[in-house]
Amino acid sequence: MTIDQKKRLMLIIRYFTLITISILLIFNGVLPAQPLSFNLKEAGEYAVKNSYSVQNARYDLEIARKKVKENLSFGFPQIDGTVDYSYFIALPTSLIPGDFFGQPGEMIEVQFGTKNNLTAGVTLNQLIFDGRYFIGLQYAKIFEQISAENLEKSEEDIRETVSRTYFSILVGEESLKILDSTLVILMETLYQTEELYKEGFAERTDFDQLKITVTDLQNMINLQRRQNELGYKLLKYQMGLDLSQEILLTETLDGLINDAGISALAEQQFNPANHIDYRLISTQEKMQVLSLKNERAAYYPKLNGFVFLQENAQRDSFDFFDIDQPWFMTSSTGVSLKIPVFSSGYRKSRVGQAKLELEKIRLTKNQVQAGLELSALQSRSAFITALENYFRDKQNIGLALDIYSRTLIKYKEGVATSVELTQQHQQFFNAESKYFQTVFNLLDAKNMLDKALGNY
Repeated sequence: MTIDQKKRLMLIIRYFTLITISILLIFNGVLPAQPLSFNLKEAGEYAVKNSYSVQNARYDLEIARKKVKENLSFGFPQIDGTVDYSYFIALPTSLIPGDFFGQPGEMIEVQFGTKNNLTAGVTLNQLIFDGRYFIGLQYAKIFEQISAENLEKSEEDIRETVSRTYFSILVGEESLKILDSTLVILMETLYQTEELYKEGFAERTDFDQLKITVTDLQNMINLQRRQNELGYKLLKYQMGLDLSQEILLTETLDGLINDAGISALAEQQFNPANHIDYRLISTQEKMQVLSLKNERAAYYPKLNGFVFLQENAQRDSFDFFDIDQPWFMTSSTGVSLKIPVFSSGYRKSRVGQAKLELEKIRLTKNQVQAGLELSALQSRSAFITALENYFRDKQNIGLALDIYSRTLIKYKEGVATSVELTQQHQQFFNAESKYFQTVFNLLDAKNMLDKALGNY
């Protein structure tokens, strides 16, 4: 084997060794998991599939579907089997007039039966007519619909919550970038001031004032970093992710604002049928209508059919498995009709209560509709206000940055004092903080308006 072939073989061995080690490390959890990337829509969809609240609502829907099948089964044949065994320690005694035995005027003690008795039977019951049964089927369907709408509401709520947290993280990240860039400029200015102070060309007050400003800014940066970390943890919790899983947010604030569809949203008209809360109360109204029908159905007769088959064995000894010994069969079939006649006003009271409950829920439905319309108006007003504030503060932060930049130049030229520089820096910082809060308020107001209009 030549030297080149040996080198090539060694490289191949090393390559496969590295691959094997990497695979083993991944399967043993040594290598960190790769970060997951989410835009706003992807984060919402992931939360819908994996959040704790939505999963519980999904279970409730499955329970409702099982409930429909449970109610449906009552109308199909019901078969029950019974096996009864009894052993008489002492056989029952009966008194028979002695006339039957040639002893008139006396009572003769006689024992009938056997010590061992075994009875096995099968009964089939079939519902023929029951007004409540058919109403119950409709009731179960409505219950399933309510569970489905509750699931939809849970999905809307988690999308709104995730969006709000997503916005706050992006605002925090952008704020941190500006704070970091400002700190770099101030640190450079502080260094230059310190050098000038050492040479006698600057006052100690200027140096101390800048040092205080730098320290305050560093504390703000540390606070913002901690808040961002908590924001990521909260978002992962809301999405149903492991808190140790690293995630990346791919949206930008400018991109979200540009994609907000601001003009169309501000002009969209409210339609209560689009809102999940209105659909929920409408479904509850249907359920209450069925409840009233159910109480009225208590006046209807109930008809059941049955088939009964039974075999009985009586033995003095326990030999029920002896096929030569006899078994005695009993069977019957028939119908059972139950007719409500008089309940001392019980059924009438139940119907009256159901009517009042229906009136209450209809009143609540009107209240919900009015409340949703009011909420849509308030959300639209808040959105327009947030939009106006956004344009104003966006302009203000540009002006504040320009003033601060010019003051910084003047300070370096010795024209402005450190106090003036600190004041302008504070003004810029306040404008920056206000701007990012306005951005968050705009996105959050847009989020709330979407929910109020039923756009989810």
